[in-house]
Amino acid sequence: MKKKTKQDFQELLKTEHSLLEGFDIRESISFIEEHINRQVSPVESLRLLCLLSITENGLISKDYRSLKTQYLQSYGPEHLLTLSNLKRVGLLTEQVPGETLTVVESKMSKLVTDKAAGKLSDAFSSLARKSNFRGLSKKLNLIPHVDGEYDLKIPRDMAYIFSGAYIPLSCKIIEQVLDRKTWIGLEEVVRLLNGNEFSDALSEGSPTSDSQRLILAVFLGGCTFSEISALRFFGKSKGYRFIFLTTAITNSARLLEAMVETSLNV
Repeated sequence: MKKKTKQDFQELLKTEHSLLEGFDIRESISFIEEHINRQVSPVESLRLLCLLSITENGLISKDYRSLKTQYLQSYGPEHLLTLSNLKRVGLLTEQVPGETLTVVESKMSKLVTDKAAGKLSDAFSSLARKSNFRGLSKKLNLIPHVDGEYDLKIPRDMAYIFSGAYIPLSCKIIEQVLDRKTWIGLEEVVRLLNGNEFSDALSEGSPTSDSQRLILAVFLGGCTFSEISALRFFGKSKGYRFIFLTTAITNSARLLEAMVETSLNV
């Protein structure tokens, strides 16, 4: 297993940012393939694969099969169960093009060369399922756009925990609900999350200058230190005091290790 260098780390950050923003996807896939083939870290490779899948709403069939094969060849066939676990929970999935687009794609492919047909196949597959993450990111501004570099010494929003690159989805939803005092206006966000919500309108009290509004944030399944830090920053800026109730403190490595069917040396 190869050790990471400083350049590897910088390239990793660049790839993660590209995946979040939806830019240079083919270059990002090439980096993931190199990462896998160099056997840098099995769990880190899984994290990149899952990030690609989540941000793109699943991998197109060609990429899914190719990346799956390369991963098994690099880290061992026993990880077939690992990939199956990730697929079952929706972290690493394969896109299934809609029937209508499949028919159109088939007819178009007959009119062009094999090479062009492959590119058309990728395009139709991408159109078949729009990424929910992209929709959520746009509606909630999960990826702030700032001029110049993000000043970590003077943080302006919750994105500071990721050097200005990303605001955790859970934190942004909590921010929106507290700012609006209701879920009204967030129906489209809930739809993209495939969930349901219930709430009573939040009443406006008459706090004194020394009092703070107390918010109980409950995370079922676990939360990360990053989410806690982000909400504490938000609370400090808005006059809220958060109490966190969670079933676990976790991170990406712990989550993925729970999916792995064999002992990994990470």
